[in-house]
Amino acid sequence: MILNIEVLNGYSLIKHVHTFISGAFLIIAVWLIIRSVRGIIKNHAYTKLDKYLSYGFIINLYLQLVFGLILFSNHNSTVDDNFSNAEGALKLASKRFWPIEHIVLMLFALFIANLGLILSNQSLSGKEKHTKILTYYVVALLMIAISLIAI
Repeated sequence: MILNIEVLNGYSLIKHVHTFISGAFLIIAVWLIIRSVRGIIKNHAYTKLDKYLSYGFIINLYLQLVFGLILFSNHNSTVDDNFSNAEGALKLASKRFWPIEHIVLMLFALFIANLGLILSNQSLSGKEKHTKILTYYVVALLMIAISLIAI
C-alpha cells in the first residue's frame, strides 16, 4: 500500500489550520448555546465550564482572525482578466470584494462576542449571565453565518 502524501505549501497549510479552528469553533458554539439555553430554562448556575466555553468561543474567534488575516495577506490573485462582458466583470468584483466583506463582518462579530463576554462577567446572577452570553454570541454567530453565505 502506497501512501500519497501531498506536500502542502504555506498557504494551504494555513488554510487547513483555519478550517480546523472553524470546526472546533462550531463545536464550542453549539455546546455553549445548548448550555446557555438549559441555564436559562432550568435556572442553572453559571459554572466554570460555562466560563471556559465562553472564553474558548472568544479565543477561537481571535485565532480565526489571525489565520484569516494571514490568508488574506498571502492570497494569490489568480483571477483572470475577463472584462469582455458584464457577467465576467461582475464575477471579478465579487471575488475581489468578498474577502473585505467577510473580514469586516468577522471583526464586528468578534466585537459583539467580546461585548457579550464583558457584560456577562459584570452580571450577578447565573440566569442573567446565560442570557447575555446566549444573546450576544448568537448575534455574533449570525453575523459569521451571513459573512459565509457570500462564498
